Amino acid sequence: MPVWLRLAIGGGATLLVGMGIGRFSYTPLIPAIILDGALTAAEAGYVGAFNLGGYLLGALAVPVLRRRYRTMPVLKAALLISLVCLVASIFPFGFLWLVWWRTLVGVTVAVLMIYSLALVTTSVPSDRLGKATGVVFTGVGVAILMSGTLVPTLLEFGLAAAWTGLAIVGTVGVLIGWWGLAAARDAPAPERDISPPIDWASSRLVAAQGLFAVGLVPHSIYWVDYVARGLDLGMGQGGFQWVLVGVGAVGGTYLCGWLADRIGFASALVLVFGVLAVGIAVPVIYPVGAALVASSLIFGGQPGLSAVIAGRARQIVGARDMPHVWRRMVLSVGISQTVSGYALVALFNATGSYTPVFLIGGAAMALGAVLSLPIWARS
Repeated sequence: MPVWLRLAIGGGATLLVGMGIGRFSYTPLIPAIILDGALTAAEAGYVGAFNLGGYLLGALAVPVLRRRYRTMPVLKAALLISLVCLVASIFPFGFLWLVWWRTLVGVTVAVLMIYSLALVTTSVPSDRLGKATGVVFTGVGVAILMSGTLVPTLLEFGLAAAWTGLAIVGTVGVLIGWWGLAAARDAPAPERDISPPIDWASSRLVAAQGLFAVGLVPHSIYWVDYVARGLDLGMGQGGFQWVLVGVGAVGGTYLCGWLADRIGFASALVLVFGVLAVGIAVPVIYPVGAALVASSLIFGGQPGLSAVIAGRARQIVGARDMPHVWRRMVLSVGISQTVSGYALVALFNATGSYTPVFLIGGAAMALGAVLSLPIWARS
């Protein structure tokens, strides 16, 4: 197996544990947590927001970690801490307990995202960049698909059973991640100690990445709850829609990588942003079956945009400066999703309406498409 492919699989496993299970697996659990009385609707929303806030803390911690520790020990530690957080979530000790562990796993998500993607993108041949980033972000899709499939079934045996199933999936991901990333010693990726200057092209990507993070918040926290309770379709239909999110994540990531290789990363980025904008806003404007299915599949494909924007950043700044620029982009995500996460949860708690939350998410994606237009490029 080529070194770059093994690294990509390892990177995909780390995102499966962190982003896929550590973040998105909470979404299909929210209606059951509320109906079971474990948390109120407001508390469940704020637990999701704290998870997003943890991501910002992790992004801020990465420069310190890079100065003090080698890459592989940090990656392995982040994977193990993520698994501990999943196991701790099994125990029903209330709001503050869940807030702590969901915040901590948010921190490790950022660490895993920055370290693993920078490692892969700096080690991959340029003609394999689209495929490699697609493999990495497929890990998120696989986790969403598995959580959408497992959670509704395991919830029949209680919340603890659902959390336990997710922890088992996370354990498998940790083992695969350790195996894949171990190939890094065969493919060293030198990094400059001095961060490159901020320029117009990379700044647009950083801003667009922040808007992307805002656009993800509605579905990340409220999608299954909107289907199950907001539209009164029940947990079965909510779980089914989350399975479709997983299908979209697996297929959409490969599609975005293929699209970027065919039409170029710049054009693909604008197109994917535009499709996401429509997919996020439509279900609250036309809440019919076809719109819900389309929204699930389109939102599911969102890891593909991360793959495309990572590849675009690599094209603009080069492999050597990619880790520095990617840290800026992850920090942009952390700030944007922390602010928007708390703001949109507060907006929902104040209005009791899902509509403005999802429309704001769609508008953020549309603005991201505008910022990504090649016409803004300067020589």
